[in-house]
Amino acid sequence: MNKRNTQLKHLLRNPKAMSDYQLHGRLPKATRPDSPLIRYLESLSVRERIALRNVRLSPKLGYQSNTGFVNAERMLRYLKPNEWMTTPWPAESVRIKAFVGPVTDALFESVQPTRGGTHD
Repeated sequence: MNKRNTQLKHLLRNPKAMSDYQLHGRLPKATRPDSPLIRYLESLSVRERIALRNVRLSPKLGYQSNTGFVNAERMLRYLKPNEWMTTPWPAESVRIKAFVGPVTDALFESVQPTRGGTHD
């Protein structure tokens, strides 16, 4: 969904936003979820993300959370629910805004639970 469609959908679902639009002509602000971890995960193919099992967020990856996921694809869907967002989403509240370093394969693997053990 493109930015404008996201904004219009938000207007239809949010009476306060619609009122603001009618009074002032302002569309709701839409942002594209972005972070070094999102860019890293998007650089992997869907097949590779699904193969990366039992993954966790970490402050070293730019998120103040240790939330675990079944696979990296689920993690990406949590970090970036849609292409454009008009309201805050859970991952944005735990993102470390000052984190700018690139996420590499080595960094991502270093913060994950040991592969082979059973970890939930």
